[in-house]
Order: sequence, then structure tokens, then C-alpha cells
Amino acid sequence: MRLVTISESKYQMKLKNIIPICLLFIGTLGLHQPSPAEEKIEVIPIIQSSKGLSGKNFNYLQGKPELRLLKVKIPVGLKTPIHTHPSPMLIHVTRGRLKHVRGEEINFFKAGDAFIESNNGVAHYVKNVGKKPAILHVGVVSVVGMPTAINE
Repeated sequence: MRLVTISESKYQMKLKNIIPICLLFIGTLGLHQPSPAEEKIEVIPIIQSSKGLSGKNFNYLQGKPELRLLKVKIPVGLKTPIHTHPSPMLIHVTRGRLKHVRGEEINFFKAGDAFIESNNGVAHYVKNVGKKPAILHVGVVSVVGMPTAINE
């Protein structure tokens, strides 16, 4: 009969705990991984319109064209100043929950939603009504030197 020391039994206990993890990892190696030939580029339309959120058409501007892509972070509870946009823009909410107020018209947007602002729209503001900072990606079709927003 062999005596087992305390250090040997601790080692055996650790080994018993590690073996199932190793087997789980080895099992995942056999899962199907798509080859580059099987993978495809996917294009998913998010939004398309010739009108802004207010229902007004937008128009292109005179001048040297300039495209902008902005990442906007709005802390919880904060709102933008009341403003208008002199050029059309696409807004994609990537995190948070927003309240968009234009006069009596109120819209709510959450992560994954998108909307268009017309350059012919009425003054409005946006407030973060979520529980975490909101993040928006804003694409602006503008001209060199034109502001993105004009505060009232």
C-alpha cells in the first residue's frame, strides 16, 4: 500500500479540474470553421430616402463638396441645443436611447435605428433618455466651410 502525501492529492485535484476544460477546448477544434471561399461579403441596407425625418425633401448644396463622418457621444440626461442642419445627414444610433423633439413631433430611437435629417427641416433637439451614454454615427453631405449644425 502506497501513502499519498498532501501535496500529491492537491495536484490530483487540480488535474481533475483541468481535464474537463481541456476536453471542452479540444471538442471545439472539430467545429466547422468557414473557409474564405465559403464566406461572403454581406451588404445590409440600413436606411434610404429622399426626405428627412420631418418629411421634407433635402437638396444638394452649391460649393466644393465635402463628406463628413462624425461620432457623437451624448452623456445620459443631456440634450443638444435647439438647432437646424444646413446640409442633409444620415444618423445611425449605435448605442443608447434618444428622444428627438421637433416642435410637437417627438420620435424615439434606440441602438440600431437610423434616420435622415433634411437641410430643409425645422429646428429640433435630441436628448439621451437612456441609461448609458448614447453614441451616434453621423454622415454629413456638406460643402467646405459649412457648419454641421446651426444653434438657435
